[in-house]
Amino acid sequence: MNLQHLTNNILRMDSKRAASQENRATTLLLHHIKEVDRRRLYSDWKFTSLFDWCVKDLGLCEGSAHLRITAARLLADMPELEEKIDQGILSLSHISQVNQFCRENKIKDLEEKKNILGQIENLTKKETDKKLFGISGVEKPGRETKKRISDKKTKVSYILSDETLEALDEVKKLLGKQISSDELMKLMIASLKEKVEKEKFKQTSNPKRSKGTKVTGRIISAEVKRKVYLRDKKCVSCGSQHRLNFDHAKPYALGGTNTIENIRLLCFHCNQRASMKMGLGRKVTSSG
Repeated sequence: MNLQHLTNNILRMDSKRAASQENRATTLLLHHIKEVDRRRLYSDWKFTSLFDWCVKDLGLCEGSAHLRITAARLLADMPELEEKIDQGILSLSHISQVNQFCRENKIKDLEEKKNILGQIENLTKKETDKKLFGISGVEKPGRETKKRISDKKTKVSYILSDETLEALDEVKKLLGKQISSDELMKLMIASLKEKVEKEKFKQTSNPKRSKGTKVTGRIISAEVKRKVYLRDKKCVSCGSQHRLNFDHAKPYALGGTNTIENIRLLCFHCNQRASMKMGLGRKVTSSG
């Protein structure tokens, strides 16, 4: 597009008009994201999360997806934000900064969040950081970072308390040998994975024999859990391995049994969506 023929005044007015249209388009997208989130539709569309849908289906970069999801969810609680975003008084970065600030300072009261947002209108990022620090009076924690340094390695920066750091050093001493942080992390993850699989999914190298694979009541037997986990390994709806739950394909409330054939693994979001579709959760206005 060649704009060289525009006069200075027209170029300025056109720029302001384009900015206003961009702000309006942003709020329109936020409303769509908010409604998709409310209906948990991304589960039906085989995406593991709202973030996954925004990145893979809408084509947003990860940073943009995060900003818009944060703003869309806050917009659900504060409809008045729409006008301020439209007018450019509050940006998505403003909202993200306040959301993180409230989370770090355990601020959950909606009126308090509105008050904080009102204090940072039209401020720059640097000015917003200064204002938020003045509100809390607490030193802002450093940010955890990830940076790829080769095709097989990523440099990660974590923020640890002194207590956690001392515990890590103690573990290294107990091992009685020099060990890298990467090796220590692998050992800890393997141990934790084994514990979670044993406690939640009843995986063990020496399972006890069971008289049957069906029990009365809602309780699912350990044997059924073991076999279902080994069969599915991930959410049977979207393929996610995050926050897996044992779910009745035919709901227990509707006469479903605890047999291997009726039990499946679903992630948290697909589990919620399944309940909604069965009329056992929040109402869904449409499907498909």
